[in-house]
Amino acid sequence: MQEHLIIDGNNTLHAIPELSRELSVDRNQARDSLLRMLEPLTNTGIRLTVVFDGRGGRGSIQKFGSSNAFDVVYSSSQEGADGVIERMTMASKQPAQLCVVTNDNLIRNCAYSCGASAMRVDQLTKKLDYSIDQVTRQLDQIRGKKNDWKEPFHNKLDIPEF
Repeated sequence: MQEHLIIDGNNTLHAIPELSRELSVDRNQARDSLLRMLEPLTNTGIRLTVVFDGRGGRGSIQKFGSSNAFDVVYSSSQEGADGVIERMTMASKQPAQLCVVTNDNLIRNCAYSCGASAMRVDQLTKKLDYSIDQVTRQLDQIRGKKNDWKEPFHNKLDIPEF
């Protein structure tokens, strides 16, 4: 079964120092940085849903990047991101496949009570580091197999010294 991470976007932005600094300057850029930082997780078969507080009005759901396994949810102004995460967790038909990422203890407790797991943001960054290492190793193996028969590139242009 596919693991599904539901990530409390605003909580994560505040918990990662680099993103928190960026958030104080430009919220949209910080959100985009978080999404780009998380994208490698989809290469390891993990489904991602990042939930942000909406900016008023109705909520929305969007795909991010080229993966169908990466959704971005903006809550409605009435519900808030915490409410969306709680509702998604309680409505899950397979809570054992679900992991909520947040440092908010109330949301973590909701996940546990529904049969899902939860992790803190620092655990997510470790998981991200591990997945990037996995993808890098896979690429190195692919490149190694493809390059076994090729001579390595050498610059053979004569460049005069000035």
